[in-house]
Parts: sequence; C-alpha cells; structure tokens
Amino acid sequence: MLRKVPLIVILGSTGTGKTKLSLELAERFGGEIISADSMQVYANLDIVTAKATKEERAKVKHHLLDVATPYEPFTVTHFRNQALPIINNLLNEGKSPIIVGGTNYYIEALLWDILISNPTDGGPHMKINSDSSEENAAMSDNNANTTTSENSENWLFITESEMLTMSSELLYNHLKKIDPVTAQRIHPNNKRKIMRAIQYYQDSGQTLSFKINEQRQQPGGNRLGGPLRYPQAILLWLKCNQDILNRRLEKRIDSMLEGGLLREIRGFYNEHNPNKNLFNAGNNLYTKGVLQTIGFKEFIPYLEQFDAANDEQIEAYLKTNEYKMPTEGAMNVSAGGGSETQLPVGLSTLNTCLNELKLVTRRYSKKQQKWINNRLLACTDRDVPDIYELDTGDVNQWQNNVYRRAVTIIDCYLMGDYCEMKPLKKRIHPGAGLNQEISNYCTICERQFIGEYQWYLHLNSNKHKKRKESKKKREKLEMVEKDDSKVGSTQ
Repeated sequence: MLRKVPLIVILGSTGTGKTKLSLELAERFGGEIISADSMQVYANLDIVTAKATKEERAKVKHHLLDVATPYEPFTVTHFRNQALPIINNLLNEGKSPIIVGGTNYYIEALLWDILISNPTDGGPHMKINSDSSEENAAMSDNNANTTTSENSENWLFITESEMLTMSSELLYNHLKKIDPVTAQRIHPNNKRKIMRAIQYYQDSGQTLSFKINEQRQQPGGNRLGGPLRYPQAILLWLKCNQDILNRRLEKRIDSMLEGGLLREIRGFYNEHNPNKNLFNAGNNLYTKGVLQTIGFKEFIPYLEQFDAANDEQIEAYLKTNEYKMPTEGAMNVSAGGGSETQLPVGLSTLNTCLNELKLVTRRYSKKQQKWINNRLLACTDRDVPDIYELDTGDVNQWQNNVYRRAVTIIDCYLMGDYCEMKPLKKRIHPGAGLNQEISNYCTICERQFIGEYQWYLHLNSNKHKKRKESKKKREKLEMVEKDDSKVGSTQ
C-alpha cells in the first residue's frame, strides 16, 4: 500500500554533502528543494555561502535562495512563514519537499510548532510600578520620546530604538518586573532575547511565559514547545569523521578562493559600504543579518585595509602559484623586504583571514553536530521522526554508503515495507530531569548560569574549584592578619 509522500530532511555539518544528496533525491523522487540556511537567503554571496550553482538549480527547483537583502533582517520567523506554505503546497501536489540545511533552528521551526510571533496589530502598553526611583529616572530618560497620550496615562512603553540604547542590566530588571518566569530562562547579558520578551508583552499584553506554557499544553506539546507538524518526515543525518571533515573544509575554502571568493566579497563590500561605515565592528549592523555570515565577517580586516588594486595583485600571484599560499615564514621575510620575490601587499592579512575562516568553520561544524544530538536524539519527551545516519566520509563509496541507502529508506517508507536500515536510537542527555529554566549566580566566579545542568557542570569544574579554594585561602589569610592586628593593638 502506497503511503503519502514524505517530507525529506537532510541535515548535518557543513561540508558533509547535503547539497549533493538533495539534488540526487530530488531527481529520483521528483521533489523540490527548500534551503534551510540562514545565510543563503541573502543575495550576491553565492561562493562564500556555498549555494547550489546555477546549473544545479536548473536541474531541480530550489526555494528560499536569494530572498532577502543585506539591509533587512531575515529571522527564523520570516523563514518559517515563507517555507510552510511551500511545504504544504508540495505535499498537496504529491511532491516531496526536500529540506536541506545547515541552520538547524530553521529546520526545527518547520518540523515543530515552537516559535511565538509578535502580534502585528499591537496591544496594550505595559504599566510598571517600580520600587526604584533611580531606575524610574533612567527609564524616564530613555523614554523621552514616548507619545504625549502615553505619558499622560503613565504608560511605560519602550520602543526598539530606545531599547538599543539601554543597558542589558536595565532591560533585564525591567523584564523581571513584567515577566519574572521568562527572566529566569534568559541570561542577563542576552540583550536580544530580553528585548524580544519585552516587545512581545508590549505588543500582546501577555507575558511570553504565558504564551510558551499555552503552546506546551497543546496535544503533543513538550518542554521545547508545540507538537510535531509532519509525522511523515524522514530525517537523514549526513555524518563524517571530524578529522576527515576538517581536511575537507579546508580544501573547500581553498577552492572558494580559486573560484572567485575575493572578487565576490569585495563586490559586496563596495556595494553595501558607501560612506556609511556599515562594517565598523562597533556598528549594530555588524552583528545583524548577512553581516554575520561565516565567510564574510572574517575578511573585514583585509577589506578595510586594502582595495581592489591589491585584490588584483593577489589574484595574479595566486593564479601563477596555483592558488597555494606561501609559508608564514616566507611572508614574514617578504614583509621585511628580504625576499627575492616580493609578495603582494595584503597577502599576509588575507591569509590570516582565511585561517580564521577555516577555524570558525571547523567550530561551526562541531556545533551543528552537537545541536542534532542534544535537540533531536536526546529529546525523549518530544515526538521526533526517525533519524537515519549516513556516513559520507569516503567519497568513493558515496553511491553505496549514502545515495542507495537514502533511496532504500524512502522507498521502504513509501511502500510500507520492512527496512533493513535502522534509525538511530535515542540517547539520554546527562541533564535529563534537571530544571533547565532556572537561573543561578556564582558569587565566586561572578557568572550567571541558565539551567541546572550548566550550573552543576560549573560547580564541578576545575576552574570553579580552584577559585573557591583560592578564595578560602584569602579569607583565612585575612583572618590571620586581622587577629595579628588585634594582638598588636592590645600590647
């Protein structure tokens, strides 16, 4: 008996072959691809974000590529709102949506009802009775532009622009008054989440904690949010030995450079930086949208110091040398003027940027794997579709180890047959059973921790134990000195 077409999800670390498999499965099953990558939604950064090529897009229809500009924020909510209608339309047409992503939170937002959107029609403004005259004064200063009607009614409403000028501490104290439960879940330094919780209350008149609890109470809801949207989802997790993946990622970045990475980021930088200091590290825009793209922000030091003329010299040098960077020692000699062949100006800085990109990419790949383990495999109270692991370490065995196994899994689902490929077993997270929505402050280390799991990890860490012991020694020494002082004063 044929089943309804499944929702196919391909996830895994960057560089594991997700794009390749998505194209193969789309052609095999007549599906369409939905990119779940937070940076591929932005136009004009094709190489650095590793988008599917024009030739690949011509073979299979792709969705949610190049749908935003650098001047507008594109959040997970924007993504969900655009992706869900596409998924539902494809399923209604009998086509498999193939979601491909490196942004796991995007994928999670599609599979489960976990997001809470701010109402668009506004809501009652909040009124705060503060016990602190000093805080009231600070709040008043930050709300100087509040409308006359609001001031006359003593409503305390904070605009987004005003929030940006306020300290995280002040905003956090404000949140504790209107929604203490949510405040317990958020780190005091996480200004973005604090602002979101305040904004939600201002727009809806409800606390975020109330809405989250309402979401969790739905049939199939859990501590992470609402129920699963698509029970027919199949999750294919592409994995690779980390050492092999690291080498693959480094080669991939080198290939990007050969493929025109420098020209691409220079063009983007020039187009979006006309006398605006847009890329200044102190600018708020530097931490938003496409400007936080891994593969762009790492090159800001080079882009700010050198121009297109340097790019051309470096391109010519690299092309002559088959895009192989000279050793660090050779660069140092050249910088000192002692080399027979003078290296292009800026090459050393560019190489430093490339090495930084390789480092952060390796870290990101580990983070992606950790997220899948913790948010999917270790969620015993959540309805998680079957997850199948596919080893992409040996590219020569791709057909046997990856493609054919994926096809077998999907075919067996469609036909309702027994499948020799078994999904991964759930695992128990070491923090299972602990309260992850409580805040603890370590007076010894002067740090805040959200959730009991992180709190207990900290208490058992060597760093904390050393500081605790050091504090005891200081206190003991102070007591001895105090006693000696008393004895001296009586003689």
